[in-house]
Amino acid sequence: MRLDFSNLSLKNRAFSERPLTFIDPDAKNALSLIMDIAAIETGNRTAREYWQKKQIQNLAAQIAQRSAFWKQRINIKKASDVKLSDFPVQTRSDVIAQFKNEGPLIRPEDRIELEKHSTSGSSGTPVTFYLTNHNIRYNLTRGMAQYFMEDRDLSLNRTRGVAGKISSAKGIEVIRSEGWMDPLKPLIRTGASKSITYHSPDISELCKELESDAIGYLVAQPRIIETVMQATGQEFFRAAGTAMVIAIAETADAKLRADFASVNIPVRANYSCEEFGMIASECENVPGSFHVATSNVVVEVEKLPAAAADGMSVGRVLVTHLHSYATPFIRYDIGDIASLSDTCPCGHDGPALSNIHGRKKSMLKHRDGRLSIFYIRGKDMTAVAPFDEYRIRQTGFDKIVVEIGGRDALTPDEKAAFTALIKHHAGVHFDVDVVPTPRIDWGASVKRLGFINEILE
Repeated sequence: MRLDFSNLSLKNRAFSERPLTFIDPDAKNALSLIMDIAAIETGNRTAREYWQKKQIQNLAAQIAQRSAFWKQRINIKKASDVKLSDFPVQTRSDVIAQFKNEGPLIRPEDRIELEKHSTSGSSGTPVTFYLTNHNIRYNLTRGMAQYFMEDRDLSLNRTRGVAGKISSAKGIEVIRSEGWMDPLKPLIRTGASKSITYHSPDISELCKELESDAIGYLVAQPRIIETVMQATGQEFFRAAGTAMVIAIAETADAKLRADFASVNIPVRANYSCEEFGMIASECENVPGSFHVATSNVVVEVEKLPAAAADGMSVGRVLVTHLHSYATPFIRYDIGDIASLSDTCPCGHDGPALSNIHGRKKSMLKHRDGRLSIFYIRGKDMTAVAPFDEYRIRQTGFDKIVVEIGGRDALTPDEKAAFTALIKHHAGVHFDVDVVPTPRIDWGASVKRLGFINEILE
């Protein structure tokens, strides 16, 4: 192995001026963690699996000491004897109940910073949980580690698109900064960073902003990329200096990938969830195969009586978060289905996911054939009225049905507020039917999506 930094764009004053100190401590810690992640995920498989086993036993010890809720689910006599298969499958309802009854398993005397976090509710059931400062630091660093493990050019710009609430009449707000690897900024020279927050954006204004600087790495949800491409075509992205598209939160479908391939722009996807960050990253050599982030999670697939299009067996995805000491996630059913292989066809000696299904595009289809973004966070829904779960369905060109689970009835004001929220995001011309129900009938679906477009092919 050759360790060589000659191709890494270090700053001219990258090194510390203090005695007996080579690199700024924060940058050194970040670089060290990146090396740790790379060593676990690309190194000796036996060593990795032994490390994962010990992390699971550490979680078991935490649960045995501090969680009455978990003790009802599993009898842990000796943490060192516990295997992952001993744990029952964990549902969103289980997480909600544990959070409500116990709160975080980290105590004040541990002197570990905690942050309360909530999912977007894309599954229809928003989940609230706790993260430690280690979780937050890991998630930030794991994203950076992917650039190092693939030897990506750090001198390129990074442009990120984020859906959110803003007040701009143009529907976009922009934040620029000097670089995009914050902990490593004292050490490494990177391209510029641009974050574009959007809400019902004026597409022409968004395009002007995108082409005002070289895009470089475009990190965004496919739905906003498809909306821009619908107005401009793929040549726009090539001309605007896009080096790579990194799809987040949703699946980049075959057509989108083919459009970018036609202008020599690679598409790479990350498979993640809000509960614990990176689950897997798409292989740079085998599109559609995702290397599991084994420094963060263990992934299992519980097989279903079905087969994917390529003949591989598929099943529901269960994820164990190896660092979930505040709110444990062990064999957590995230609601997706996929195939799991022991290795990747590229030769990567680690588990790989493929045939990942369940995350539909959050887009509305209009009578004239247009597609538009439709995105509502779970917390926006829960701010209107209390409920257990929800499902929004586009059932016609001008019709949206909103099912509110766990409610026998809604007040007129609650119905009006839900209607106003949907129309704000979808358009005032939609007929919105708000339906209270004690329980939503999800049928046989494994994935419980908060939004389903029933007229989009």
